[in-house]
Amino acid sequence: MKPSPRVARRKVLAALGAAAAGVSTACTLRPRTMVPSAAAPLADLVGPVGEWRVEQVLPLVAGAVPVLMRTPEGKKFQVDLLRAEVDGPRAVAQASGLALYLANGGTGDRPSTAVEEQGARALAQRLTQLAAERGDPAIPGLLTLSERLTAHRQAVLTPWS
Repeated sequence: MKPSPRVARRKVLAALGAAAAGVSTACTLRPRTMVPSAAAPLADLVGPVGEWRVEQVLPLVAGAVPVLMRTPEGKKFQVDLLRAEVDGPRAVAQASGLALYLANGGTGDRPSTAVEEQGARALAQRLTQLAAERGDPAIPGLLTLSERLTAHRQAVLTPWS
């Protein structure tokens, strides 16, 4: 009987390491096909909205979809999209079942700038236009402001800075 060839342990470990690295790289490069984010139906908002600019639409956070915007002068501000409610706190703007609130770090008592309010209203117009073209966006987990304050009062949600 012919003796089997000997393989050094170092060569085996090196080959296993290279194979593991290849599998790891292939796994990280594959596009994710997980459940789509709540921001997915709103991804078309990114870009100019009148004189303002939507920089980013974030995934659902504590029942709201944060929209990061810039004023015409380039100042950052954040608009939180929530589900509209009839008897709840008044929103800066509303669009197709959504209520838009400025996230300025206050509890409703801090004044917002007129430019930010105008930007939120421009965003509301864009949302209304998108809803007319494609229907209302389906955003699972979206809360009203009253529901959000009840469910997530302990959360410290700071505006984009």
